[in-house]
This record gives sequence, structure tokens and C-alpha cells, in this order.
Amino acid sequence: MKKWNKNPNDEFVIRGSKVEVYNNDVNGALRRMKKILERNNWQKDLAKHEFFEKPSVKRKRLKDAAKKRWQKEVLSAKLAGKWPLKPPADTKFMKSKRKRRRVSDAANLFENAQRHKK
Repeated sequence: MKKWNKNPNDEFVIRGSKVEVYNNDVNGALRRMKKILERNNWQKDLAKHEFFEKPSVKRKRLKDAAKKRWQKEVLSAKLAGKWPLKPPADTKFMKSKRKRRRVSDAANLFENAQRHKK
């Protein structure tokens, strides 16, 4: 299996972003190039590929980002009053102080949203 095509007659292909220079205005072209690279998150991409990222770390990073997006969506829905908050049917699960506080915080959040909605 051939990996690299080393034929000297093949044309060199430039990949990525490019900017044409008009009227010998190299500084203007450089500014445009920097803006294009900034919009494409080029610097972040370089920083991300600077060191090897293990697959488990990558999965964890993507999962944390997904959790953060979901929590943001839920919070905005709660504040808009579109998220149904049901009171717990039983209090057996609230044995620890942390769980009781979480339920009371959710109830307070809902009450504050209802007050601000009016």
C-alpha cells in the first residue's frame, strides 16, 4: 500500500485559508489573514494539538461540555417557566442535608421565577 505520492510532476496543493495581496498591500492582507484565522479558532486549535490528548480525557472533556450545555438549557427553561417542576412525592430520598438543600434551592428558584414573571 502506497502512503505518500512522491511524484515530482504532481502539482503542489495549498490547503487552508489564503488571502490575495492587492496593490502590494501586504499589511492589509496580513490583517485580513489574521481575522480569518481568528474566526476559525486557529489559535485554539493549535493549543489543543500542542500536546497529545488521551482518548479518555477527550471523552471526558466532550461529556463535560455536553453536561454544561444541557444544564444551561434546563436553567433557561426553568427561568422562562417552561420546565415543569414537580414537588417530590416522598421525602425518604432526602435523608442527607445536601439532598434537602438541593430540593429547597430548586423550589426557591421556581418561586423566584414565578415572581419575576408577573
